[in-house]
Amino acid sequence: MNQIINTNTITHDINNFKAVFSQDRKIIGLDVGKKKIGTAISDPISKIALSHKTIQRKKLLLDIIEIEKIIKVNKVSYLIVGLPLNKDGTKGPIAQSIITFTNNLNKHINLPTLLWDERFSTIGILREMKKAGIKKNKIEDNIDSASATWILQSVLDTISNLELENNEK
Repeated sequence: MNQIINTNTITHDINNFKAVFSQDRKIIGLDVGKKKIGTAISDPISKIALSHKTIQRKKLLLDIIEIEKIIKVNKVSYLIVGLPLNKDGTKGPIAQSIITFTNNLNKHINLPTLLWDERFSTIGILREMKKAGIKKNKIEDNIDSASATWILQSVLDTISNLELENNEK
């Protein structure tokens, strides 16, 4: 999975992403679905993912404009996009559509971008929300941004763990 899609800014590899990453900048995480895009934004030092908002999908260009607004208003420097791989780690049609969406988005925003394996993010966050006693209608309203938060926090934790490993060497 060390394939770089676009050597300019899009990668699957956390180490390639980390090479251009600076921890004093904000990151946006996206959970892109057919009808909605969940968003999450990190704190200014890239340690904690915070749920942001859910975008109702319209047309590709309108979706991109909405994401651009969020990026500009929040002074975001990096982008994480959840990549829904198949259970065996291969890319199916949904993953391919997310890669296409990410390439189109990158033509407009051109930020360092990491496509992150999010196979179990929605299932995991759904389980946690149910366990917390959140009502079904609230879950439906917030699942997309919560999934984006889960994806982003997973990346932040991985980067933090990589830094710890490097410091111990």
